[in-house]
Amino acid sequence: MDTTPPILPPTDDWIFKLLFGDERHKDNTIALLKSFLDLPDEEFDITFMDTALKPEADEDKTGIVDIKVKTKSGKLLDVEIQVNPFPDLGKRISFYKSKLVVGQIGEGERYDVIQRVICVCILDYPLFHETEEYLNRFRFYNPENGLCFEGMPEEIYTMELPKVPAESDGRVVWDWMQFLRGKRKEDFEMIAERNPDVRDAVNTLYRISEDPEVRAQMECREKARRDHATLLYAAFQEGEARGEAQGEARSRMEIARNMKRLGLPPEVIEKAVGLRPEAIKQL
Repeated sequence: MDTTPPILPPTDDWIFKLLFGDERHKDNTIALLKSFLDLPDEEFDITFMDTALKPEADEDKTGIVDIKVKTKSGKLLDVEIQVNPFPDLGKRISFYKSKLVVGQIGEGERYDVIQRVICVCILDYPLFHETEEYLNRFRFYNPENGLCFEGMPEEIYTMELPKVPAESDGRVVWDWMQFLRGKRKEDFEMIAERNPDVRDAVNTLYRISEDPEVRAQMECREKARRDHATLLYAAFQEGEARGEAQGEARSRMEIARNMKRLGLPPEVIEKAVGLRPEAIKQL
């Protein structure tokens, strides 16, 4: 009987951080970024940064990104993984992107200190239903003539895992997307045989999955998620019950009001809708 613990999902945001946001596994991060970013090789001499986005003032909204790295020349990269559909995802990306831009410049400094910010969002659900392309890159363009505003230091990449084709499209990024989509050991072994860099990430995932401390923390996280989902569902049910009760009361009042307009006596209205005589008088 196989007693090997199940392989943990690389799309879980915490496991994703262990795989790609840890200094010990920097080679995994570099190989993933190289698979789709069009940057010179020397730029991938990266440094991991604090993932908390510091607010400008006490009342400002804070944020925490999954992975934040700086390239050799100072470009900032925010890498996020999102398993479940998130409302207003574009606005959230814009918020994080803006924080990364503003955080680079201090009072009295010139704008030329601002380096390019690249936001990468890996999604385990379809985002753009109008295209089958799983990798999309966004810059600032004039939609009328296609002119790119090169001076804008912002760029966004989205990757939609459900759209990744079953057969390789010849791009290295396909290997990494298949790794993230993996569920079973056969899935991981198949893609690891194709790409030595992915093999390193697969081995890292195996080690993480067998770590008792990691598994214990994953169980705590799963429990917290279940508890949160249960509380949300209970609140939803309570809200529905209240809504039904309020709707029923409003309906009874409206029926009583119409009966009174028709000239029916209060005792008839009371029997029909169950309202007290005092309430009927106030209609």
